[in-house]
Amino acid sequence: MLDPPRWHRRWRQWAPHWPYVHAVDQALTGRGIPLGIVRADVALRAYHQRDRHEKIYTLLAWDVSRTGARGGVRLAWDDETGWSYAKLGLSTHDVLLEAPLTPLHRVFASPEDVAAVAEGLVYHWRAPEGEYGAEWDRAPEVRAAIESFRELRSGGGSS
Repeated sequence: MLDPPRWHRRWRQWAPHWPYVHAVDQALTGRGIPLGIVRADVALRAYHQRDRHEKIYTLLAWDVSRTGARGGVRLAWDDETGWSYAKLGLSTHDVLLEAPLTPLHRVFASPEDVAAVAEGLVYHWRAPEGEYGAEWDRAPEVRAAIESFRELRSGGGSS
């Protein structure tokens, strides 16, 4: 679903975590989870003269019309803390509960594990159970892309 044909090269340069976002999207699609809102971006986390740090993140959200529950669901990911979830009210801005997805154990949790957790949340509004310890096999590649991206953005990289 998430493969903008003309933007593919640009997305890789602008969003170094795109391969992970795409793999998670494929795992969600493979489980038949309905398409929701997807946002993959880089945001300035803190800015001081000598400290500029950008948060690399992804948000996946399903409003109440796409869930089998009383409200919506949002999954959030960033490259430092990994996955968290929120149960939403009738509006996607109405956060009822927010918590880390600690059962995933990894910042780059396996996309299949992310989809398994999402399935319980989207279809049943059920908090994740069990333990998921697998890391995505392409995590080192994306970590390196993120590091290169940050070096280039901070002016530390050379051509």
